Amino acid sequence: MASAAPSNNPLNDVDIKVDSTQLQELNEQKNEVLNKVQTLKKELQDWRTKLDGQVKSYRNEIADLRKTLNSEVEALRTEFLDLKSALKQQLELTSGLAAEQVVEAERKAAGLSS
Repeated sequence: MASAAPSNNPLNDVDIKVDSTQLQELNEQKNEVLNKVQTLKKELQDWRTKLDGQVKSYRNEIADLRKTLNSEVEALRTEFLDLKSALKQQLELTSGLAAEQVVEAERKAAGLSS
């Protein structure tokens, strides 16, 4: 049986040091990538939060505008109905007056021709 005595081969020590250095560099790169991913996740979350706030604000503004528009439309509808009613009364009065004038004109014409 061969004994498991440590080897004093300098080549193996160099290989281990090179592998150790490469491993350390890879770990540093991995940490940099993980930090970048975390930063991007945070930025995305902040962006989504800001966007959600804007959407909520715009929805509230649209709801307020819709309420205002509906109340103005209702006011215009009421005003239109009032104007329609007033116009109808004026037309009735005018047609009544015109009819009276026609009857009076016919009386005068009948009185002149007799």
